[in-house]
Amino acid sequence: MIVGKQRQLRAAGHQRVLCAFVTLAFAVSCAGGLGREATDAEHRAFDAAARAARTQPEEGVRLFTEFLNANPKSALADDAAAQLAELALQGADEERAKHWLYLIVREYPNEENADRARVLLAGMEARADRPRDARRLLAKVRFARLNPAERRLAYRLFADLSDDAVDRLSWQVRERAAVIEELKDADYESPVLGGGLEDLEREIAASVDAMTDEDLERTGRLLRGEVPSGRAWLLLARRALQRGEFDEANDWFRKADGLEFLRDDQGLFDEVALAVELRERIVDGSERLPSFREVAKSIQPAFDHATGVVGVVLPLSGRFAPYGERSLQGILAAARIFDPASAIEVAGVDAGGEGLQSEWDEDFGDDETRDEPGGLRLLIRDSEGTPEAAALAIESLAAEEDLVAIIGPLLGDTAEAAAPIADELGIPLIALTSREEVPRNRSYVFRVRTSPRDEIRALIDHASNELGAERYAILYPRDNYGRGMRDHFWEAVSHAGGTVVASSGYDVDATDFAEPIRDMIGFALLTRAEKAAIEKRQKLIRRARRLEPEDARMVREIAYSIAGPEGDPLPPQVDFDVLFIPDGHDKIVLIAPQLTFHEVEGVGLLGPSGWNHPELVSIGRGHVRGAVVSALFHQESEFSFVSNFVDRYEDTFDEAADVFAAHGYDAARLVMAQLVAGAETREGVRNGILRTQAFPGASGVINISPDGNARKRPFLLKVRGGRLISLDE
Repeated sequence: MIVGKQRQLRAAGHQRVLCAFVTLAFAVSCAGGLGREATDAEHRAFDAAARAARTQPEEGVRLFTEFLNANPKSALADDAAAQLAELALQGADEERAKHWLYLIVREYPNEENADRARVLLAGMEARADRPRDARRLLAKVRFARLNPAERRLAYRLFADLSDDAVDRLSWQVRERAAVIEELKDADYESPVLGGGLEDLEREIAASVDAMTDEDLERTGRLLRGEVPSGRAWLLLARRALQRGEFDEANDWFRKADGLEFLRDDQGLFDEVALAVELRERIVDGSERLPSFREVAKSIQPAFDHATGVVGVVLPLSGRFAPYGERSLQGILAAARIFDPASAIEVAGVDAGGEGLQSEWDEDFGDDETRDEPGGLRLLIRDSEGTPEAAALAIESLAAEEDLVAIIGPLLGDTAEAAAPIADELGIPLIALTSREEVPRNRSYVFRVRTSPRDEIRALIDHASNELGAERYAILYPRDNYGRGMRDHFWEAVSHAGGTVVASSGYDVDATDFAEPIRDMIGFALLTRAEKAAIEKRQKLIRRARRLEPEDARMVREIAYSIAGPEGDPLPPQVDFDVLFIPDGHDKIVLIAPQLTFHEVEGVGLLGPSGWNHPELVSIGRGHVRGAVVSALFHQESEFSFVSNFVDRYEDTFDEAADVFAAHGYDAARLVMAQLVAGAETREGVRNGILRTQAFPGASGVINISPDGNARKRPFLLKVRGGRLISLDE
């Protein structure tokens, strides 16, 4: 998109600069040629025509035309044709100018004016959408006869006419060299092209950024260390890092290290160097997600006196407004604002304050306004729950010069719309969505919401280390969420060295789960003989129900000792240690009793955050005893970095905190931590967030991965004693 815009601007600029270039190129070129000196009479006639042209252009045209007709072999003939071309352009008669320029090329092909004429004609033909004619003219240009400004225009035309990204860049690099030469002995920038070295280097950077990996490699090899080969190697390193190809990224980064860079490349170099450092930490195992206890014992980040301007983009109207409002309240709680309506800017209109000023002391005890200046100022925009409004909000906020970061959006599609804009504009965006794809391949985009992968990792870690589980089963709803969670769980089990031995799905609107449960424990694909053996066993079990307890026990033992026709054990074959069910609590209270009925016993139950509801225990009762559940937020946690948030939020808004408020709170504090640490620029905030490890979040312990995604340790809860209790404390 950037490259296309640049090329449009450059093409439009060709027409604007043609006349000025003719003046520069031809008016000073009257030395004569054609292998002989001009006669005195020829000089007098030429000078008379030039004097007339300065005040009476039409008279100048007449006199130069007469001169050319009378002296076609004169050493000044090509200069006369050049002056006629200049006068035609001054009169906006491009066709007449082309006539004289083509006359120079045709009749005086070896004169210096011929090379200048070829460049001008090439520009005209290019604008007339005749690229073949333009290339034919440029191919005959002798660059040694052009001055730096003239060469610059020729190189620019070559670049615009090229269909190959690497070839186009090579001409831009030549143009850069011409600009440097042009400026070497001058204290001004080119009066012809209207742009200096800085503008051109931005164009070059945009061209490199738009290249494919293959073209970047070609660029690096072609330029052999010259600018911008360093940027090409850095981009290859960045892309390899984003794909998780660490060794390849290291190779590209080593090629870039030590090369000369464009003036704006230092930020890219620092970004890639930091990402390489972070990847090394992951590879050598030093990036470990610590426990809640470990984080609680460490020195907590400071958040007081954070000063800066932060944007917020959330759905504050429409059907998602309640979630946006709770997220905003979490942000306000982090910023320590007592009266939000009097101190924030909403939708670009100041609601009545100089900015957000911290109004509570460290104990959150009184409401005396602090005396020190500064504070955190929030600029809040309503995304309206639509991608279009979210994108416009990002552009609006990014234009605020002092703004250092943006928190939000909340919804997946609005975050997808906002992320590329924030990344292109170089402003840190801390999205509150669960979509892990949002920050990938984007240097300035982050995501702090707990992801399904985070939940699954924590559950498997507990099952493996605390329960000694090695064999796992999955019972899942047949929808996108259920299948996705099944795949994530299976992958994580394999990564942890375990085995998934059973997997079964059910319809999302099912209430009877007998078939998927029975399939999971070996009742699927039974032979006729096996079915007959099972029926025999069932008859014995039914008979046992009418016997005295001791006799009934003996009959059941006999029944379950019945084997298949080949001596194999008959179902139920509960050969897994734990069962994972990725569904909501309302389905679990239906499934759990049926697991018991079908003799799925002695198995640990694992569930994602959808299980975290009081009804899981009140309705599920003994059927869910011992179940382990991940939680995105645990209001009853005793860790201070959670309980302080809960108390502050409830005291401020007179309502219970929830996971939306917790995620908003954590996002705000991530930014505040960077400001307190001294970050003053958007790049500084971005780099600080990238380095974040073991951050004490109200929604869980946070590490920021190099791809911008938060790796989080969610809370783990266990059903015990008729309630959900924390396993983290």
